Amino acid sequence: MTVVTTSRKAADDLRALARHLAFATGARYLARGKTGFAALSDEAVILFTREHGTIRFAVVEEDGTIAFDRPVRSVRIAVREGPIDRTLRIADQSVYEVLKRYCDAEPAEAGAPSIVFDGQQKKQIVLELAQ
Repeated sequence: MTVVTTSRKAADDLRALARHLAFATGARYLARGKTGFAALSDEAVILFTREHGTIRFAVVEEDGTIAFDRPVRSVRIAVREGPIDRTLRIADQSVYEVLKRYCDAEPAEAGAPSIVFDGQQKKQIVLELAQ
């Protein structure tokens, strides 16, 4: 099972982003509080952090290896039109190859935003990842 979480003292916007992703993928959301990574060692973790004002999106495997880590260039939240889709749509092939192991994902056409998913309360989230 995959867990979606944030850094320990995350701002509300970062926690909301993690909750939206957990909802979209069916993963478990964990408010970290004082929970360290040792307590999560038997599960893959999708992690949102903020470092010097920049949001980072990372995937940590069960053994603690960082499988993926990239800065997020922008986050856009819009009202979702139509029915909910519980699949991540990912334009970057290298990002798709990593995330498909941890959640339902499908490749998106080239030129599309990096990652698009449907969150809670009729929201659609678009993450633009930096290279």
